[in-house]
Amino acid sequence: MPDSTTDRDLQEGISRVIAQLTAAVTNTGLYSADHPQVAQYADKAYGVLDELLALRPEITVLLIGDDLVADQKPLPPGAYVTNFVRIMKRKAIERLTFVAGLPRAEFGALIHDLASPDAAMVRSTAFIKLGKVELRVKTGTDAAQQSGPVSEISPEDYEALISLSATELNELKDLYLNIKKHRKIDVRGVDEIVKSFVASVRQESNPLSLLASLKSAHEYTFTHVTNVGILTMSQAEALGFKGEQLHQIGIASLLHDVGKLFVPAEILNKPGKLTPEERSIIETHTVKGARYLMGLDGIPKVAVLAAMEHHMKYDGTGYPTLKGGWRPNIVSQIIAISDVFDAMRSRRSYQEPFTIEKIAEVLKNGSGKSFNPALVDHFLKLIRR
Repeated sequence: MPDSTTDRDLQEGISRVIAQLTAAVTNTGLYSADHPQVAQYADKAYGVLDELLALRPEITVLLIGDDLVADQKPLPPGAYVTNFVRIMKRKAIERLTFVAGLPRAEFGALIHDLASPDAAMVRSTAFIKLGKVELRVKTGTDAAQQSGPVSEISPEDYEALISLSATELNELKDLYLNIKKHRKIDVRGVDEIVKSFVASVRQESNPLSLLASLKSAHEYTFTHVTNVGILTMSQAEALGFKGEQLHQIGIASLLHDVGKLFVPAEILNKPGKLTPEERSIIETHTVKGARYLMGLDGIPKVAVLAAMEHHMKYDGTGYPTLKGGWRPNIVSQIIAISDVFDAMRSRRSYQEPFTIEKIAEVLKNGSGKSFNPALVDHFLKLIRR
């Protein structure tokens, strides 16, 4: 590579390729392979990759643990990296090499294969080589003897990989488990997750490319709050919220559903229709969540309000019922849209995922009643960028 192109340039370029490639694969699953949204992301990814391959004959991305490694350095952590790691694991790919001269059609075929539910669909080609990785740490005496598809990294880099293996989803999981055990949480832990999410949101204009996938019904709560956080912060930043206000909105979105941890799991995860009594118990989670957050130090007021109000509708109906013509605040209104969108797009034991078009129809039909109409219009434009 010419001297004018630094290692940092390479890392940034590969990060952009992976972000756009992840978005293309994700949107293929949401829409179809020939949808304009997919083509937009695929073209962006291919354009950056083509520029990189003009400087290097090959670009290789390795999957090591929960990290993506390029040029013997881990890519900066973020939601798009987490999602692409999940895609590679699902397809049993540990080594992905792009070769100079890669045709656009061949790159499109890779996106289609990565999005396919058939794990046996992905194959190596002349310009896209797939394989396994044998991880070996260099000691100085054996480096020259290594051969084959081996990832050579220094002991220092290996330690860095281990320290970077935690994801935002795991951090949220730990946070929520502490809440479930009635332990008081430290708001500083939430602060760090929010900072990471804000950075990820700023890298990608369409928040759908950042959404985490649901692994199991057991992990729904953690994955759901991750996605609601991403969707809410994307909306808020696009609306002009900045700095401390945006940060507090992020905290509110990640903690909006804490009250569900005080509802019996057998009711939350019930596959069939809820009884009126069970429905009443679930509806207590808003007040329980608000009360819990009120007892914590450093929690912004908007987080308490969002926990209480996120199931209140724009016209003041919904739950809980509050006197005096109470209307939910703007942050709760934003979270309500994010909440409904992610719940409808997720596969649950009692529900197949809805299409984006169907969810958009539900949001439009609820404009002025369940949802703020201006926020609905803004949100639909945001996810269709």
